[in-house]
Amino acid sequence: MPERGAVTRGGTELVYWTWPGVGPPTLLLHGIGNYGRYWDLFADAVSRRLTLVAPDARGHGESGRPKDGYAPADFTADALAVLDALRIERAVVVGHSMGGLHSINLAARYPERVRALVIVDASPDPLPAGAERAQRLLTGRPARFRDRVEARAYLERTSPGYPDAVYENRLAFALRDENGELVWRSDPAALERIMSGRMPTEDRWDALAKIASPTLVVRGTRSNVLSEDVAHEMVRSLADGRLMELDAGHNVPLDRPRELADATVVLAK
Repeated sequence: MPERGAVTRGGTELVYWTWPGVGPPTLLLHGIGNYGRYWDLFADAVSRRLTLVAPDARGHGESGRPKDGYAPADFTADALAVLDALRIERAVVVGHSMGGLHSINLAARYPERVRALVIVDASPDPLPAGAERAQRLLTGRPARFRDRVEARAYLERTSPGYPDAVYENRLAFALRDENGELVWRSDPAALERIMSGRMPTEDRWDALAKIASPTLVVRGTRSNVLSEDVAHEMVRSLADGRLMELDAGHNVPLDRPRELADATVVLAK
């Protein structure tokens, strides 16, 4: 089981989870609407070959929910605050979806802090079809559920086909108890601010081109967020980039945790 830690930046508490290991420190950045423990299956597959750190992004999980401060630069500063709290000078950075975009900003702006980078199913292009679907799910989801049965039914209906461990993980860490009902840990107001405050497309591609660290772009072949053409263009834009495609949907860390873990360990060496 990971250990819970916290650091405060600008009055906002940032909760993070750490898994001990013998390999290089590795920062895991989750996607919008998720949480640090989203990486549990990935951590199991890593099996202590890396030292893992997975923050709950602001507005998500157990971290603080400030009224403002959801620009990409805020998330980059939060990631650095977590690394500094743990006295980590350089880290491998793995980012999925929204976390992938934040990892691009981190590697471009602070190259001295990034040993290697894994961008998991994140597209620099604006609002691909899958992102629009995700936005509808996040903004149109029920605010609360009467019990675990109702919540689990909703999770299975909107994200079908996962093993039992994934649904139990989401019940435990995506939701919390409030007066006997289950409500989302991620703040709806924060999600709206994140989605309305995206970087311009050209800035995302410019940031990608500035990355000097070895970078692996990972795409799920069944993804509705990162297309094959865009993935190849991302690799061409990188100074030291390569592409790995896996039989997965958008949630590669849930669909293929072992393959993603093994590839990350290899890149970290």
